[in-house]
Amino acid sequence: MTETIAAVSLRNGDFTYQRTLTRSPHDDQHHTYMQARYEIYYLVSGNVIYQVEDRNYTLNPGDIIILNNREMHRPYFASDSEYERIILFFTPEFCSPYSHGDYSLLQYFERKKPGSFNWLPSRLVEQAQLARFFSEIEEHQRSGHPARDLMIETAFIRLLIRINDVIASQVLPTALDGDYNARIEQIVSYIHQHLYKPLTLQHIEEQFHMNRYHFSHLFKRMTGFSFKQYITHKRIAKAIELLKLRFPPGEVCAMTGFEDYSNFYKAFRKITGVSPANYV
Repeated sequence: MTETIAAVSLRNGDFTYQRTLTRSPHDDQHHTYMQARYEIYYLVSGNVIYQVEDRNYTLNPGDIIILNNREMHRPYFASDSEYERIILFFTPEFCSPYSHGDYSLLQYFERKKPGSFNWLPSRLVEQAQLARFFSEIEEHQRSGHPARDLMIETAFIRLLIRINDVIASQVLPTALDGDYNARIEQIVSYIHQHLYKPLTLQHIEEQFHMNRYHFSHLFKRMTGFSFKQYITHKRIAKAIELLKLRFPPGEVCAMTGFEDYSNFYKAFRKITGVSPANYV
């Protein structure tokens, strides 16, 4: 059972703020997400292992995860203790009026490779007093002030600036502290660059001189996905990107490496809940 503690939506959903509490969380309540928007995730309470791409982060209350719209992610639970979190979803367009000259509010969301610069540990969050911006947003929402939407928006923009400052001040070895393997990262990078081509375990074995059975076991342990599942999710993520650029679904199917449109349609609908033609 999940309870909504606070909720905010601005500009027709270009920005949403959700604070929710789950009494007895379990893994089956969640699946792998790949949002069309960017995300800031703040753990209030719970025993959570958060997977982003091929890395797993064992979170403490007060930790923050930042995600772009190209990263697969999901939580796992080490116990059934109460799970409370704050999640902010937002589009790049929501932030575009606030980027000026050489400064981009979304520099660490847009420029990073998938699976990097995701984790801000609680000690950095506390030092930068990032949690106060969440409190501000909720206070403004409750205030009923005529300018509350504007006050919420400016609190969020200040949060993004502060997050940029925190990341810029750190070498962030923390971003590399997940369950990590250099060979798997190399193969994942290869997959991302060759999504439009046939990708098989035999091909990986020949390309990287790695036994396919050992690779399959290691890949599943490191990413949480089978080789086939991972490729399908990444192809759908690329398909979403291309559909937003107004490429026809038939062309997107060919550009993302699916064998035929029927397989593309089934995979797309299973992951997104809608058909490719109805996504945008």
